Amino acid sequence: MSQHLEKTAAALRDRGFEAHVFSSSAEAASFLLGDMPAGETVAFGGSMTAKQMELDRLLRENGHPVLWHWEVEPVKRPALLHEAMNAPLYVCSVNALTEDGLMVNIDGNGNRVAAMCYGPRTVYVVAGRNKLVEGGMQQAVRRIKQVACPQNARRQGLSTPCASGACDVSACVSPMCRMTVSFERAPGGKRTVVLLIDEDLGY
Repeated sequence: MSQHLEKTAAALRDRGFEAHVFSSSAEAASFLLGDMPAGETVAFGGSMTAKQMELDRLLRENGHPVLWHWEVEPVKRPALLHEAMNAPLYVCSVNALTEDGLMVNIDGNGNRVAAMCYGPRTVYVVAGRNKLVEGGMQQAVRRIKQVACPQNARRQGLSTPCASGACDVSACVSPMCRMTVSFERAPGGKRTVVLLIDEDLGY
């Protein structure tokens, strides 16, 4: 699998991203902690990968204020999401990543993809090997619809078709699948660092 990760990292660099490959989530977390300026605020997009890596805890222990809408009651989330958009550092994951370096996300609110596009000056994208797909955009979307969305729907207690069976666009009004965004090249005016990890992480 590491060869696939290295190939993807090279493709990401060709697209203007900064990309690194790590054999474990612990190594990736160590790099991330060492790369971030001391004491800077870090915002999170919704990410099971980051949660599995316990990045919120590690960052706080390292002296970083953390903004994460998953940690506050729903009434406080809109304000926190806007605050996160202006944080200097942002951590998130990606729903699917092609071997030729195309990053694809499907979002509901759009806060994650918005921050990846604009706002925070440095974005860290953490991704396990399970996010990689062979092929292009069509295969990436298929992975998201068949693998990521069902698990995310069940986590949120949603009654979408994918939560109990298969994706059915004609019968679904999902709060998760409102926009599909592909990153063909690194956004201008900011640094986007992709951390590819040789473990299965997140959805």
